[in-house]
Amino acid sequence: MATQSRTTQGFHLLPTFSQTERCSIHTPTHPPTSEEEERKKEEMKKPTASSSSSSSSSSSYFLLRGGNVERLVRERCRSGKHHLPMEEALHLFDELTAAKHPIPKVSTYNILFASITRKNNPPTTSSSSNFFPTIFSLLNKLNRSGTSPDTVTYAIFVDFCGRSNNVDLAFAVFSCMLRRGWTPNIIILNSLLNGLCVKKRYSAAAQLLDKMPQLGFVPDVISYNTVIKGHCDSGNTDLAIDVLRKMHAKPDVFTYTTVINARCRQKKMGCASELFEEMVSVGIQPDVVTYNIIIRGHLVLGRWKEANGIFKEMVDRGLAPDAVTFNTLMDYLCKQGKTIEAHKLLNLMVERGEKPDIITYNVLLHGYCLEGRFEKVDELLSSMSREGLRHDVHSYTVLIDGYSKNQKVDEAMDVFKKMRQEGVQPNTFTYNILLDGLCKIGKVEEAKDLFRQMVTQGLSPNIVTYTTLIDGLCKIKKVEEAEDLFRQMVTQGLSPDIITYTTLIDGLCKIKKVEEAEDLFRQMVTQGLSPDIITYTTLIDGLCKIEKVVEANDLFCQMATQGLSPNIITYNTLIDGLCKIGKVEQTEDLLCRMVTQGLSPNIITYNTLIDGLCKIEKVEEAKDLFCQMVTQGLSPDIISYNTLISGLLKLGKWEATSRLLEEMKDQGIELDVVTFNTIIDALCKEGMVENGYKLLDVMIQRGLEPNVVTYTTLMDGYCLIQETSKAFKVFELMLSRGHKPSTVTYNILINGLFKEGLLDAFDELFLSVKKDCYSSDSVMLNAIVKGLLENGEVNRALGSLSEMNKRKFILEAFTASSIVDLLSKDGHCHHYMKMLPNFSQHCAKSDGINIDSSISSLIHKISG
Repeated sequence: MATQSRTTQGFHLLPTFSQTERCSIHTPTHPPTSEEEERKKEEMKKPTASSSSSSSSSSSYFLLRGGNVERLVRERCRSGKHHLPMEEALHLFDELTAAKHPIPKVSTYNILFASITRKNNPPTTSSSSNFFPTIFSLLNKLNRSGTSPDTVTYAIFVDFCGRSNNVDLAFAVFSCMLRRGWTPNIIILNSLLNGLCVKKRYSAAAQLLDKMPQLGFVPDVISYNTVIKGHCDSGNTDLAIDVLRKMHAKPDVFTYTTVINARCRQKKMGCASELFEEMVSVGIQPDVVTYNIIIRGHLVLGRWKEANGIFKEMVDRGLAPDAVTFNTLMDYLCKQGKTIEAHKLLNLMVERGEKPDIITYNVLLHGYCLEGRFEKVDELLSSMSREGLRHDVHSYTVLIDGYSKNQKVDEAMDVFKKMRQEGVQPNTFTYNILLDGLCKIGKVEEAKDLFRQMVTQGLSPNIVTYTTLIDGLCKIKKVEEAEDLFRQMVTQGLSPDIITYTTLIDGLCKIKKVEEAEDLFRQMVTQGLSPDIITYTTLIDGLCKIEKVVEANDLFCQMATQGLSPNIITYNTLIDGLCKIGKVEQTEDLLCRMVTQGLSPNIITYNTLIDGLCKIEKVEEAKDLFCQMVTQGLSPDIISYNTLISGLLKLGKWEATSRLLEEMKDQGIELDVVTFNTIIDALCKEGMVENGYKLLDVMIQRGLEPNVVTYTTLMDGYCLIQETSKAFKVFELMLSRGHKPSTVTYNILINGLFKEGLLDAFDELFLSVKKDCYSSDSVMLNAIVKGLLENGEVNRALGSLSEMNKRKFILEAFTASSIVDLLSKDGHCHHYMKMLPNFSQHCAKSDGINIDSSISSLIHKISG
């Protein structure tokens, strides 16, 4: 037993505790006297109901083991190999306290306490809330049993409390120990240091370290290492190095490895390398952990050459790289797309006798998935099976992520199903990846089903889950549903982050609900979130799209007051907004500010300005800007050429267009669908539709698939020259090549048929529209009404008018004009008046005059 001492000089320097904390352990304030011990022994001889019951119920239990309780305790707890259930530990304790001849040694109790509190032996039947009271009740019972706790006992309890994030209780135990007259040892002081660090009270740990000499203790290397690690964990590496420099004990490999790791985490590889060299110079040999940290530090900064050099040095010094070493190197190579080199490392690993683990295979799986080499993925999965390695949740998640990122969502779902069949439970991260994959390919309904399944499985969706689904809904224009999900997230206690808000703001802007987006922007600020550059740019874009460029500019200026500098995307967005409303001259100031900020106009900036100039027919200035772009070292892309070609053709500059096409050829830029569509459109507007049709043939011969715009442009051209039969041939060609007509296509054909008075053909086409499940839009119905009226089909026209009224479509000026003509000329005015719907709420205006008012006035006049 450790020697006792009543000397507590210097311990007043330690932290003090409340009366409650002091009384949490009921122990005498001094070592027991011999009289007290004798009295307690006599009391112990008196049987109680509980003790006799306990004794009788367990006597056979121990008789089977020879009756030696102490030996049994030592056997059960020996070397920490046995996982001692709490029930058995409590039973053993009761047997020890019940033993009389001889009275068990305190060392036996200590073995039992150590087993119960051992880090790898958590309670099996007690929750964390009642585990502490249970353990400390044993300490109090020990005090009453006649066997006094010794220094080792207190050391065990102090260490346990510290490790269990209850350092205040550790100090309470320490205080009791002092009051009982026991002198602590360095182990106990180190446990207190560790407890403070576990609680993240690093400054208190540093103070205790400084006071240890005053308490009569010389800090050892463990004391220093504990505080050094605490400083490093809190990010105060400079303080950690100060402690290293002032150490009165010789540093060890752990000391240096800790500060080296901290410097690597800070990406200060120069400092880390200096510490590494210092370590070697003072005779401390780095171990495999040190080398692994240095290797990882270099790789985080992309320094493969340096990392590889450290790896070779490690091998040359006779240190065997472990699985962590190989996994770290392989992970870097895989992320760089160098899976062949990574696989060579796997082979080297096996040659050196280091067995690949599940992490090794997961790293390679991820690498092959990133490259889309799924045949290698299959080979690797087979290798894992041969090695007897069972796929874990990470393995499956890596595969699901790989398939999803390569738009192979069906395959990802197959892996997901297999995963569950194998009894591996997906986690929230797994679900989030699948949700993202489904949303990215527009399968939002399936994503919603998966979301519901996730909740059913007992998993809690996190902020990423909700944001992913909100983004998916916004992309398919189901913004109201996205808003509902946003509100649901809040009711679930989750706080939307900047990404969630920005996603929903973008969705609202895309459907022109910019006022709601602005409200959400303000709500975000009210919630204490600071909009970032993406949020501002998104809202600026939304405002520009609805031509609120002044408000967009105000928001742009607001960014500076928030300490945010617009990026090139922000500038381009506002420049585009100005160009769209024909205010190209106002972009000059923005360009100057951009350059002052250190940003250079990029290809998008130039293309936007060229397009803006072309739209206001300043094509010569656009050409100058095109040339300036080249002098600035930027290569015009297909968009640059297409934009300028469009501008030239609108002014009928065919020769200049021809030269530009030659230049494209010289630059190796292939004509795309937009180029052809632009030229075909210009030809059709000039009445040269046959030449346009020839270009359609050229496109197909070149392997360039025409799109709906190509075909529709040609149909419009033929209809304009009243060759509707040829327009229908183009229509049939479009259908035969698998293209679905748009409402614009149908509108053009309907107008063409009416112009030629082909009502039967119109009826047939309109049936086709309904068959294709197209809902006639406002433009189509206006065209139908006008066409029917012009062809004398008044009753049918009025029927279409009723449908327009029902669907609240705008009555366009040319349609209303046709109605006015009809009512003023036709003799059946009163009959038509009854059939004419009221368009007062949704009628177009022409030259500032409400058409509905004109019709009403005319009707009144005719009615006399």
